[in-house]
Amino acid sequence: MSAPSRIDSFQRKVPKIHALIIGINKYKQPHLHPDLEGCVSDAKSMLRYFTDLGVPEDHCLCLYNEHATRDAILNAFMNHLINNPDIKPFDPIVIYFAGYGDSMPAPESWKTADWTTGMILPHDASTIDEKQCYNHGIPELTLRFLLYKLSQEKGNNITLILDSSQFKRNTRGVRSRSSHDPNAPSIPDTLDLELRKSLSVDFPAETEHELASKLSSRSFMGPTLETHILLAACKSQERAQEITNEDFDLGDIIEPKASGVFTTALLKELRKCDLSTMSYATLTRKLLADPASYIIQPQTFQCEGRDRDRLVFSVQNSILKRDIGVVQTSEKGVYRVNIGSAQGVVPGTEFGVFYPDPKPSHASSHTDSTSTPRMILAATDVGPTISQLRNLRSNGPPEIPIDAYVTILRYNDHDGVRIWVDEAVRQDKFWQGVLMKLDPLPIVWVASRINHSLELFLSNGDLELRGSHWIPGQFGGPHTLKRAMESGELVNRIDAIVYFYFNLKVQNDQAPVRDKLGIALRELKAGSTSQRSPGYEAQGGDLFGDNVLAGTVATLHADLDKVFGLKITNNSEHDFFPYVLYYDFEDYSVGSLYEPPGRTTRAQLLAGTSMTIGYGPGTSSPFQVDFTNPKSEKEYGAFVLLVFSEWVDLACFLQDSPLTTDSFSNERRCTEYRPGIWDKLAWDSLVVRIEMVKGK
Repeated sequence: MSAPSRIDSFQRKVPKIHALIIGINKYKQPHLHPDLEGCVSDAKSMLRYFTDLGVPEDHCLCLYNEHATRDAILNAFMNHLINNPDIKPFDPIVIYFAGYGDSMPAPESWKTADWTTGMILPHDASTIDEKQCYNHGIPELTLRFLLYKLSQEKGNNITLILDSSQFKRNTRGVRSRSSHDPNAPSIPDTLDLELRKSLSVDFPAETEHELASKLSSRSFMGPTLETHILLAACKSQERAQEITNEDFDLGDIIEPKASGVFTTALLKELRKCDLSTMSYATLTRKLLADPASYIIQPQTFQCEGRDRDRLVFSVQNSILKRDIGVVQTSEKGVYRVNIGSAQGVVPGTEFGVFYPDPKPSHASSHTDSTSTPRMILAATDVGPTISQLRNLRSNGPPEIPIDAYVTILRYNDHDGVRIWVDEAVRQDKFWQGVLMKLDPLPIVWVASRINHSLELFLSNGDLELRGSHWIPGQFGGPHTLKRAMESGELVNRIDAIVYFYFNLKVQNDQAPVRDKLGIALRELKAGSTSQRSPGYEAQGGDLFGDNVLAGTVATLHADLDKVFGLKITNNSEHDFFPYVLYYDFEDYSVGSLYEPPGRTTRAQLLAGTSMTIGYGPGTSSPFQVDFTNPKSEKEYGAFVLLVFSEWVDLACFLQDSPLTTDSFSNERRCTEYRPGIWDKLAWDSLVVRIEMVKGK
């Protein structure tokens, strides 16, 4: 049963790994948490595996038994990992814990999905500290804050390995790694608050948003923010078991005397696999395909994380998931890849660039699977199947060779609208009161001014708001919300701006027909007339050009003397009800350019056909392309085509500008969009991003 001491000779070396290894057999309160037998030996086996891989021993901080106190574990996260200058961006980081886990009711303010929180128990769990406070375990919220900060500082090449469990109920004959103090006091809201504040991840930060939205059936510490890969001993309702190691032929106990079922199986597989080809997903399949016959109770090994197709301890993809070719465009610093929104890419998705050393020290010219990215690119213009990438961290990006490729490091497609708040606003009690009332909205409050939609400043006591548009890192002119307004009206106006961004992000992740949809903008001229209304005919070409397919920004010229119409195309095999909305970034209004006449009508956009809006058959009106603000030099907007297999009420998407000086009514006229609301329908969308400049 003990892990083999030899590592297969073909195994690649991974000297860049940095690890925090924790193993606890003995607890300070043994009457509450009886001694375990295999955790320290499991932790030492993990250390031996890493040193056999060529990892310098000083890259691994090991905390055993009485050295693994609560403070020691938290300090190790900060000093050995987060603040360690020797760890470079995207170096592999491994955090291993073997010991007791537990679960307790969570404070209400933590807003966990099932009102409970899992935790790992340090050596001094259930004791009273020098401040006469009860020593709780380290809860999931604290661990998520630490992992989020670590991923921001060092990249998300992080593997969390947990050989513990949180299931309270004990089963006779099973030695499990879960324990509970029945007399433990409730967890205070402020547990680890000072630590969380020091990490510059503020309320209700992405980590809290993640915890609140996490499905209760997921494993303890299952990632949803792309911070790490989780390898766990069991499901949330199972027990992590440890067993006695015996020589079944002689009946003798062998060293180590006990070990965890999960750690033993994991190390056995890791030692014999080829890390240059083994992904996390494949590793887990192999573990599950060879269940241990000595397990007393069901124990299902877990692997969670969006990046399970990465090679183990790497940010590169396994051979089963094709690397993405990247080419440099004619514009310096701009690159193109054949992957887009249909594959989950959004503006802000980060890609790592890899290519072989031009002067390799050995015969092979292939990129080492342990290599870290040579540069980071971010998606700026995203089409259904094509994206343009830019290097946002450098003004003079180097040219890349023809054999370069990229892998996705972070999708950055969080559901909430990301808002950055200046410290002066945070300290102002009036505005804090207003922002607190936004709590139910789909908002992620961010600590850094990177990849966010809105930013809020204090200006002479008023709130100055700036919103992002289609040019990465650039924001529109400031808008001011007056302190003199009623608190409720201020909340309504900010609510409308939040939903402007939130609803604009709504898309079907499966993209079932996106590549079969088309939309073209045509200038119109007066044609034949009737007694009822003038007729219009299209002239000239499609003013959107190739920007719809490429996902790039189309340039339009404002001109009050011209009128325009649209042609929408459905090359799929399905009939659809079409809707065309226009999102105006200048004043955050959303208007309808076309919607079906009513729920009793038939689908208008038939399979394999096109229809026109503003000209040709039908009664829809043409529209003008002009500035919302007459003083503008440039404005931004978006045409959004949505198609559904049934009639849908989209009234809640439409709104007047929340920035008008008159009183603003934010009464929504239909159920607000929420993920999954259209799951029973066939639907999809197409977004055309535009910049409007002064007429020629």
